[in-house]
Amino acid sequence: MVNLPGVRHGTLQLPYAPRARLEHRLVAASDEHFLVGEIVDADGVRRIVAHGGLLPRKRRRAHVGEVVLIVHDDHVGRGYGASVLRALLDLADNWLGLRRLELEVNADNLFAIRLYERHGFVVEGTKRGDVLRAGELIDSHVMGRLRDTPQRKTVQPGETG
Repeated sequence: MVNLPGVRHGTLQLPYAPRARLEHRLVAASDEHFLVGEIVDADGVRRIVAHGGLLPRKRRRAHVGEVVLIVHDDHVGRGYGASVLRALLDLADNWLGLRRLELEVNADNLFAIRLYERHGFVVEGTKRGDVLRAGELIDSHVMGRLRDTPQRKTVQPGETG
């Protein structure tokens, strides 16, 4: 999927990415979380249409996670990326206790930017001339989502939690 023209255009992926590179990353990523969105066609064949990742940071940034998301060219705008993103946010918020999520997106990837904004991300800065794409330098945005510390529910004696 990372070799599709639309995915490559909208992300930092290089053309002709070898499958072995992705497989190595998945094996080596013991503390990273990856999800896929898939559909089943009329013949019962499963097809991956979206891929997302949540990469928690360490030490003094242990409250931070980086979000990555790609959607198959033929399935953009059908809600698959939003579904994977919602699952990643649930994981970050309710299971890992992450307070800050961040990502980078090409400044001209308006569809992705709108998706991230609908889920609480804001543009925090622009990196001018950051990404080399097809021989031209383009800008990228740094986006972040910061949430309050979750409130702890206190259960009184005799109550059920």
